[in-house]
Amino acid sequence: MVFDQTDLYELATFGDEVGVLSLYTTMEPGTQAGRTRLRNEIAALRQELAAGPDQDLARLVGLRLDLLEPQITELLDPAGPGLGRALFAQVAGDEVRTEWLQLPVGDLAILKEHAYLLPLVTAVQADKPAGVARVGRDGVRLFDCRYGLAEELEPVTFDLATAGSSGEEPTTLPGLSQRDIHPSRFDQRVEEHLTKFLRESAPHVAEQARRLDWETLLLVGDPRDTSVLGEALPVGPEIVQVDAVLDPALSPSEVLEFVRPTLDEVRARNDAALAVRARDLALSGGNGAVGLDDILSLLRQGRVEHLLLDEAGQWNAEPMGVTPEELEEEMIELTYEYGGDVTVLETGAAEELAEAGGVAAMLRW
Repeated sequence: MVFDQTDLYELATFGDEVGVLSLYTTMEPGTQAGRTRLRNEIAALRQELAAGPDQDLARLVGLRLDLLEPQITELLDPAGPGLGRALFAQVAGDEVRTEWLQLPVGDLAILKEHAYLLPLVTAVQADKPAGVARVGRDGVRLFDCRYGLAEELEPVTFDLATAGSSGEEPTTLPGLSQRDIHPSRFDQRVEEHLTKFLRESAPHVAEQARRLDWETLLLVGDPRDTSVLGEALPVGPEIVQVDAVLDPALSPSEVLEFVRPTLDEVRARNDAALAVRARDLALSGGNGAVGLDDILSLLRQGRVEHLLLDEAGQWNAEPMGVTPEELEEEMIELTYEYGGDVTVLETGAAEELAEAGGVAAMLRW
């Protein structure tokens, strides 16, 4: 099953009266290192619990890990789908959830009251849904990119040299016939026809963007063509024009690798702008908040729409009797439990929140 944002909302409430085992591993192609690392993490967790004061808990977790061995073996199968894999299992209950995605998630075995989400959130939040439209003289090819995967969608094709349309998928707009057109005028008519087709393809592109919830849409191609399509698109995702030639032979995964630097730049810029907006709204008395104490209170009231966290944040968790990691995890869980969103800010964007303790939020009210 392909990972989706709704999985995070469901995992935020995945708990157990004894605890939840969260296992993460990253399986690089052509190596067994991921298997070894997770096995070592599981062994370390067993030893930590065995050395602790709660021997009943250590025994229960040990038995649960033994029963989970088939699922763990499957998780560690090098032939399985996904670079990053995660397994969440109740200790007292029977429910088990697995997640597979094409992003590294590290290697970890940990026992918490709820599913431990931080590695998963950190991995996926920088690779949220985006669209790529390759705009060329043969039409518009669309690619859906999310969480390390890319899929080609139904394109809109142009037939500039011949008349008629196929009426079959993929979507084909009417062609241009050379009959009755003077040779000296044909090239001009081709350009006029291409412009018309690009404008007529805009509703199809916009519908895909809406359906797939793209936050960003890259238009890749000759700026003369991408500008026509961009101007014809209605209000929707952020549109970024990329002046580049995208080889038609590239696979969807190769297209994603080609545009990834641009997507990273766009997301970093947007994250920084969001941090500034949340901070400014908080200072002006609007729907924004900064500071750990205030945001914790707002989270527990379900008022946080979007939580912003410095990836290197060192929260002052001592007064609450927890570690900084536990405090960060609690903030993430509360955000998803109430249907909000989380962005872990990289260093550049996080600088905007340095005086606010590395945490901010956009509020529902």
